[in-house]
Amino acid sequence: MKKIFPVYVNKMSPCYTKDHLGNTGCPAGNDIPRFLRLVALQRFKEAFYVLKETNPFSAGCGRFCDHPCETACNRSKFDEPVDIKALERFVADWGYKNNLKPNVPKIKRDTSVAVIGAGPAGLSSAYFLAKNGYNVDIYEKAAKAGGLLVYGIPEYRYPNDILEHELQYIYETGVNIILNHGVDKNRFLDLAEEYDSVIVATGAQNPGKLNIEGESLSGVENGIEFLRKINSGNYKKTDIKNEESIGVIGGGYTAFDVARASTRMGAKPTVIYRRTYKEMTAHVGEVEDCKKEGVTFFLLRQPVKIEQAGDKLKLVCLKMKLGPVDESGRSKPVPVKDSYEEFYFDRIVLAVGDKPDLFFVGERFVNEYPNLNCPDLPDDVKSKIFITGDASQGNSELVGMVVRAVGSAQITTNAVRKFLGEEFISGSDKEVAFFDTLNTKYFQESTRLVEQKIELEKRTSGFHEIVQGIDEDTAVLFAERCFFCGLCIQCDWCYHYSDGTILKYGKEWSPKVDECFYAFINNKISDATFKSIEACPRSALSIAKEGSKLAEHSLQQHVNTDSGK
Repeated sequence: MKKIFPVYVNKMSPCYTKDHLGNTGCPAGNDIPRFLRLVALQRFKEAFYVLKETNPFSAGCGRFCDHPCETACNRSKFDEPVDIKALERFVADWGYKNNLKPNVPKIKRDTSVAVIGAGPAGLSSAYFLAKNGYNVDIYEKAAKAGGLLVYGIPEYRYPNDILEHELQYIYETGVNIILNHGVDKNRFLDLAEEYDSVIVATGAQNPGKLNIEGESLSGVENGIEFLRKINSGNYKKTDIKNEESIGVIGGGYTAFDVARASTRMGAKPTVIYRRTYKEMTAHVGEVEDCKKEGVTFFLLRQPVKIEQAGDKLKLVCLKMKLGPVDESGRSKPVPVKDSYEEFYFDRIVLAVGDKPDLFFVGERFVNEYPNLNCPDLPDDVKSKIFITGDASQGNSELVGMVVRAVGSAQITTNAVRKFLGEEFISGSDKEVAFFDTLNTKYFQESTRLVEQKIELEKRTSGFHEIVQGIDEDTAVLFAERCFFCGLCIQCDWCYHYSDGTILKYGKEWSPKVDECFYAFINNKISDATFKSIEACPRSALSIAKEGSKLAEHSLQQHVNTDSGK
């Protein structure tokens, strides 16, 4: 019979993987318990660098992310989820305020990568590659880097000065950006021949359409283009008139940003959506803020025709009801026969999901994400081409989600690094510390943070940032609510239960993965030792069988002397 060993080994937490109910955690894979532990210890600088390992846009995602991590958070099964988003914002803002700089890559490689597109996915791809010593050039057709970040997200959610901090941090990793440089078929071929690898990260630039009559009438606009005009800095010079009625078609973040931005210019927006609030891809908080700011909603309405009606646009909608769940995992809207309704607007904005436009890669291509198969390219360069972000998504509900673009960039850059011959371990085969593995008797119920927002009157009078940041004391207090699932934080409960069979090193807590702060005394291991495993509040101990991978940890964690030293 094989021996068994008690071991300390980190588990993954649901907030950055997946919980037992199937809720997906952070798409960027932020090591949330580790950065929160550092915040709780007031070690904000280290927390900043933990976040920057996986997300160059931590200040942005701390503001506009739909934070699926909080849905997957184990604490949400106990009382209320930890305020991960607000704490991520605090740490990122603290780092920029204190002028923290990227760590210099340990190795500088002689290989080069071209990235086409300086949106969230392209910038993230370049960032991760540059951090690992690669020479990276980004080619961007616009006059400014950022893509969706600069042209698609209004300042009330993502102030320009914060975006500039994030961009500067990326530049300082060694990323080179060539602006005003569009890529056509000929230039794409040149890049494929000049560089060791090419990443296509052009986003979803093709305006989404409803494919209905009247869609091309004057006064019907695309949502991203509408936001681009506003976010270019001259929103006061737009042609939006006071009290102008605007019909906004869609239920995602673009639709909500169009509606909320237009209220700030005196318009009266109405959101038209073919499903219900529950099926909207925008976060529920966006819905509530929209309502408070005066936006009107008409749900279960499917636009079928747009007509000119004097100086107005008439939008004809068919009423819908919810049917079976479709491939998106949401209830499918089904028409209610002959139940039409008409709306009259001065302007109609379509925010129905934009699509990638990959015209420049050739007449034929196959998206084999993270690879991009381009048969029109010469044989010697075909294997060099990769794709990431919204460009790889097609016409998907997930288009426009920045944190998902960051996660996609990680997948793609790992594929590029392997293609270029780098040997490294990606991903993790660690167990997940699900809620039922925790010992919650040690924890007391508490409420989550109530973030402060500016007054409603000030919100709708300009593009001031709505949600306010938190101070250091508040950050520490609410970081301490984290269960730190799967992470040893030296709480000493194992030590107290062990009946003298565990040795405590007494060293400072370290964020190093699988760092061990205790040792098992081999000649004293007893039932009490294994009871210590059950006593761990956060499932940071396990039992390993002889010869297993986990048993390797016992080499550093077990001592054999009589004295236990």
